[in-house]
Amino acid sequence: MFPPGRGNDHLAAGEIYLISLYGTNEMLTADGEKVYIREYQEGHWDQMWICEMDSDRRIGMRNRHTKRFLGRRENYRVGCVASHNRAWEWITFTRLSLGGYSLEVSPEGNNKLRPIKRADESYGQDLKVGEVCTQFGLHKLKNPVFRRFEWVIPGRLARSSAPYYEGEDTDENINETSIEFLNNYGIKNIISLNSVELSPRQKGRLRKAKISYSHIKAEKCTAVTQDQFCQIWNAYEEAGVTIVYCGYGDGRTGMAISAIQLFQGRVLDDNDYMENGVQCPDQIEALNALSDRING
Repeated sequence: MFPPGRGNDHLAAGEIYLISLYGTNEMLTADGEKVYIREYQEGHWDQMWICEMDSDRRIGMRNRHTKRFLGRRENYRVGCVASHNRAWEWITFTRLSLGGYSLEVSPEGNNKLRPIKRADESYGQDLKVGEVCTQFGLHKLKNPVFRRFEWVIPGRLARSSAPYYEGEDTDENINETSIEFLNNYGIKNIISLNSVELSPRQKGRLRKAKISYSHIKAEKCTAVTQDQFCQIWNAYEEAGVTIVYCGYGDGRTGMAISAIQLFQGRVLDDNDYMENGVQCPDQIEALNALSDRING
């Protein structure tokens, strides 16, 4: 059996990947806190890695089975130990001209990078941090759930596209896989600015999983009202770990993220709004009005 694709897939936050020794059917496989090289087994979660990006845009790869991050452990071995994307778990992927990628980590928790390589045969089927890189393949699993997922405040506030978004707000869907994704990140609260509200059945699935859901209806390229800004803040302020989405995850989501930051006391200008993904003049005008209102 061979993994899907050739191993040249692009890296994107929120997607699930297999990581192979390039050109082979051998996969990086988590076994407790250790990572070994094992033959590909279809559907095995211990061979699946969720790409996660923190607020500093540092990439980490969380194992779907252990829920821990790929990174350096003792004696320059590669393991799967940390539950958060720390300095030793930051992974740099560099596309290679011959195909696949090199993977580099920061063994001292600083900006110095060292490549991950397959260990010498005397050490068995594991990995270590060395001087010469091994060629790895990235194989993206299809049917992504929350595209463009990233943390705004690690462990507290995240943003993404709507689940299963393919271009229309109506693509949104909450099913067992969506809930599994949310549980993997400890998310207990959804703020949706999608133009379409979830069905009663989908909201029932969230209630069963003890995930709260607030729908603040917003159309594409439109601003929400000042009352709706207050609804966004109320839905966030006393809730648990929260994800905000709309459709694609830019304009309306960026507007909600900016509003939360303003309510938290941040001072933002038009450039900050656009960096958050806000796109439309009406949205920027509404946020400036909110800022004036908060600051008296």
